[in-house]
Amino acid sequence: MALASIALATGTLLAVGATPASAAGSCDEWWDSNTYGVSCTGYSSGTQVRATARCADETVQTGSWKNARSGGWSYAYCSGRGGRHSSDSMAPSFR
Repeated sequence: MALASIALATGTLLAVGATPASAAGSCDEWWDSNTYGVSCTGYSSGTQVRATARCADETVQTGSWKNARSGGWSYAYCSGRGGRHSSDSMAPSFR
């Protein structure tokens, strides 16, 4: 299991929504071989985030949208799909 800032998630292969303009926000990430999670705080009101991960069976799984101003964890699950893809392609999506 690992905890890292979003800055460490560079190099992912997923196409996700652009990061909101608010520079005050920050996110934490968590992952294991089957799951990717993200929680963000400090973004502007109305901004939402969700976890996005590509699974070994080439499907893309997403978590539920969470408020990126006040936190809350979003998890994308790849259990039952062979685990996360070997490229570790996972990232947060914003809207």
